[in-house]
Order: sequence, then structure tokens, then C-alpha cells
Amino acid sequence: MVVFTGRTVEEAISKGLDELGLTRLKAHIRVISREKKGFLGFGKRPAQVDIESLELEKTARTSSVTRHKVTSITERLNRDMMQQNESVTIVGTSNEPASAKSEVATKEELEPKVKEEVTASIQPLEEEPAPSAGDSFEAFVATAFDNNKDEAQTIDITEAATQVKNYVERIIYEMDLEASIETTTKRRQINLQIETPEPGRIIGYHGKVLKSLQLLAQNYLYDHYSKAFSVSVNVHDYVEHRTETLIDFSQKIASRVLASGQDFRMDPMSNSERKIVHKAISHIDGVDSYSEGSDPNRYVVVTVKNW
Repeated sequence: MVVFTGRTVEEAISKGLDELGLTRLKAHIRVISREKKGFLGFGKRPAQVDIESLELEKTARTSSVTRHKVTSITERLNRDMMQQNESVTIVGTSNEPASAKSEVATKEELEPKVKEEVTASIQPLEEEPAPSAGDSFEAFVATAFDNNKDEAQTIDITEAATQVKNYVERIIYEMDLEASIETTTKRRQINLQIETPEPGRIIGYHGKVLKSLQLLAQNYLYDHYSKAFSVSVNVHDYVEHRTETLIDFSQKIASRVLASGQDFRMDPMSNSERKIVHKAISHIDGVDSYSEGSDPNRYVVVTVKNW
């Protein structure tokens, strides 16, 4: 099965036919899923179609018919031999040599016929090449079980970075924005730096749109590659500016908690932002912090440290 995607079903079909070099009359086309527009550019899914050559399907059917024909001929010849054997009558000990000769002669007459018909039917079938004596066990395993190649491809961070970048670009395109994305990688971390003349539309109120964009990119990475990878999406210097703001805010909250002696519960934050707050609070004497709740409503609580 060869799957092709596109913005619409027609685009996916055209792309598949061009890539396979087929026309509609020589292709079997099956629509797997139609496109989804989503909401505000989120949740959009491309159309998927499965395209196969009709000639390949015809070849597969011919091979199946040939196998069925071989089986039918073999069964029919076996029945003929059984009927012929039953027709041989053993009269007594005196006639035993003659009947035995008759039975042997019958078998000798049928066996060439069986060989000819079965051989003629089997010739169109292709046999799998047997491993040569010189092939090692490791070579056999590498040939027969090549799943390791697919796994090696899925953990290629360069390919993963390119694909997640293309995914984010499609989302931004649906938002009707002009933007360029620069990709950098460090070990298992993928960084997407977005440059656009309208950063506010990508950042959103209190960074909500940017957080949603990063969540979509992270989920795409998990679904198509590895959960060992992580992705960070930044617009201009928003992440750095947001980090400074969180550190200043954490220091002010810590002073308020020390003065009042009462705990302070912050607004819900992402995992990365909570880490920034916890690290900032850990450098201030007399206060401590911990997280409560479940994502996406998990928040940080700043409290007086118990000595």
C-alpha cells in the first residue's frame, strides 16, 4: 500500500499519480481519509489516498490463480491414481505377480503425466532465492528482518527536525502569516526559531498561541518519531523575555510570601515555565515552591520554608 497526502483528495491523487507515473485508468485509487479544515488552523489534517497500479494487482491475481490451478491438478491426479489402484483386483497367491505388475505399470504410466502437468503449472511461479552456504546468520537476519532500518530512520533527529519544521510552517501558512523558521538541534533537543513581521499573532495573549503551537509540534514529534526528542518553539526573543519576566515575578512573590507568611498560588503554567519559577525560588532563602494540579491547569505554589 502506497499512501499519498495532500491538502485535498484531488491534490493527493494528482501527487500520487505523478510520482508513480500512472494515469487514472491504470490506477486503483482508494480514499483513506478526507481533509479536515480544523479551527483557526489547528486540528487540520491532510487528505490521504492509497494508489496502486492495476497491473500489479493483475499480476498478484494471476499468481494466486496459478497456485490454485496447481493444487487442483494435484488433487485430481491423486484421485485418478486412487481409482486406478482400486480397479486392480488381487485374485490369489497364484495371480499375485501379475496383479502386482499391473499395479506397477499403472503407476509408471501416471507418474510422467503427473510430473509434466505439475511442472508446467509451477513454471510461472517465482521461487524465493535460497540463502547460499557462505551467507552468515547475521546477514540472513539483516535481510529477513530489516525493521532495524526503519527504527534507525525514526531516530534520525535531523529528519525529525525537518519534518516538524514543515509541520509548523503549514500551521503558520493556514494562519495567513508570513514567517521563516530556522532549525537547530542539540543532542535530542530541536529548536525552532520563528521570524515574522507579526510576532503578536503567533505569540498570542500571554503566549497562549505560542504554547499551543509548541504543544502541537511536540505531539507531532511523539507520534511520528520518538518521545525521547523534545522541541522548543520561539518567536524573536519572546522565550528569553518571558524567562526574565518569570524570574522577576517569582522574586516579587517570594518577598510577598515572606512578608505575609501566607502561601501564594500562581496561575497555571506550562512545564518549562514552572521549572523556571522553581529554579528562581530555590535561590531565595526562606521560601520554597511545589506544583499542584494536572496539566494544562497545573500551577506553582510558593510557601514559607519550614526549617
